[in-house]
Amino acid sequence: MLPRPIRVLLLLGGLGLGLSPAPLHAQQVLVDDPTSVPRGAAQLEAWHSVEESWMAPALRVHPTLELAAGAAFLATGIEDRRTVEYSAEGKLLLRPGSAHRIGVAAVGGVGVRQLGVPRDRPASVYGYGVVSQDLGAGLTAYQNVGWVNEENGPHELTWGARLDWSPLDRATLIGEVYGEGRSNPSLQAVLRTVLLPDRIEMDVSVTRGGSVDGRSTWATLGFTFMSAPLYP
Repeated sequence: MLPRPIRVLLLLGGLGLGLSPAPLHAQQVLVDDPTSVPRGAAQLEAWHSVEESWMAPALRVHPTLELAAGAAFLATGIEDRRTVEYSAEGKLLLRPGSAHRIGVAAVGGVGVRQLGVPRDRPASVYGYGVVSQDLGAGLTAYQNVGWVNEENGPHELTWGARLDWSPLDRATLIGEVYGEGRSNPSLQAVLRTVLLPDRIEMDVSVTRGGSVDGRSTWATLGFTFMSAPLYP
């Protein structure tokens, strides 16, 4: 029989695939941090915007390893038609940000879309490095640099920078900028509120992104549910 932590991850993954799931590199806050899931715990993120709806479960299977799986309903640009993307991701915690002033992690993942993709390989493959710095006074900075290859497209550089400020115990303001290849960068502002300490958080974000000729602004509402530690 599989170990309990692995069974929990697979169960959460099944829930994500059956409901309103999560896309490649699925995060409402796009710039990643070195530690997303508390040690020994499971986490479920779910969020919705006008273009996409996601659910992304994750599990800290080892002090230095997080695994995530999920799916997403994505708009295709055709009225009343959406595609589903499934994803799997691993994060190696080289210096967990929760335990060090400077955190470091490495992330790799794949995504598979339901429509328009050759069946013999993933739709998307990506990897990136994560660095964080605790600046004091409630401020934490994050930087991501990596690479992505989507479907039959070119290999692209990905990058992002983020700053978190926690003026109150239950409220955090997040600002980030991120981009891919030569595309114009996207900007996002997030208000994160702790609804139940160590168990439930709510994110409300406003994003400005797209090409120069078609830039748009949209809002996203998301929730993060965290379990108690499942093992020591």
